Amino acid sequence: MRRNVDPYIITRVHGLRTHLITPDNLQILVKSKSLKDVSDNLMKTDYAPELGQVPTQEQDAGSLEGIFNEKLVQRFFFLRSVSQGKMKELLTRYCARFEVENIKRVIRAKHGGQSEEQPHLIPLPREHCLVNFPALLQAKDIDEVVSLLRDTPYNVLHEGLQTYKEIGATIILEAVLDKVYFSRLWTLVGRVLGMRNLVAEEIDLKNLLIALSLKMRETSSRTIEEALIPFSYAIPKTTVHALLQSRLEEAPNILTGSYSELASEATKMLLSDSSAPLESLLLRQLYTDAASTLKAQSLEPSYVVAYLLMCEFEAKNLISIVTGKQLNLSAEEISKRLFGV
Repeated sequence: MRRNVDPYIITRVHGLRTHLITPDNLQILVKSKSLKDVSDNLMKTDYAPELGQVPTQEQDAGSLEGIFNEKLVQRFFFLRSVSQGKMKELLTRYCARFEVENIKRVIRAKHGGQSEEQPHLIPLPREHCLVNFPALLQAKDIDEVVSLLRDTPYNVLHEGLQTYKEIGATIILEAVLDKVYFSRLWTLVGRVLGMRNLVAEEIDLKNLLIALSLKMRETSSRTIEEALIPFSYAIPKTTVHALLQSRLEEAPNILTGSYSELASEATKMLLSDSSAPLESLLLRQLYTDAASTLKAQSLEPSYVVAYLLMCEFEAKNLISIVTGKQLNLSAEEISKRLFGV
């Protein structure tokens, strides 16, 4: 076990991990006949207290999504609260991913001309926010959202505003937010031995999402390069440069090594106009490696990040299940949307 991490936190995570829903139990939820049956089955899990507070007749995919996200946030901040020293500092930065995701949701809503309501955001206690979300929700457009963020760590968002307007895609602004989040996180990751791999891999996958998505839009290589997070794990800078200068269909030959097969699948998906989201495909790689870390590095600090990632994937899976049930999708269709099933 790494000496600069309190063994207590890793021991706690081993206990917390047992509260995650197993793949077999996820399948039971998938095969449930109705949304009510899903809710009834979840009464045997950690979600029972929150579910019990919502009358059955008021339970729909939206209200259940709020419960799943609320539990996710609780799990993250509980672990932060029982941590100490460098690990606590790192987890504080790590938990900022919820704030970033909420800003993205507001931006997407304003881009689409929608009036985003508070329930659509991840429930995040005010004490854990650096951003005034009620004010963002009242903003009339993206320009005002960017203006309201000028006195926060996300003030650099204005740097992507003109490019966003030229391209017409929110991924430009989302990439700026990712750059801020991971840059702030990366300055602390190196202070805790054994924490780098999964965080760095997530950065790689974010950069692949940004690069491939923008190449599909025939965005200039300079614009794509400026949008990328300036760190990498298994993708050398020379490979990134070659990728940006090449055609989309050449990506699998350029991204050799651990991401070669993934790049091939992603390219085929984009070129075939598949309706499946590219981000979900890339996240499957992260799920696989987080699950492997839980099995192979049970005494390492990376075990903590792997657990938190699995909490996120559990929330995503549950949201997919209840949404699928509400849309009357078949069990097979729902299963295709899940991670690790």
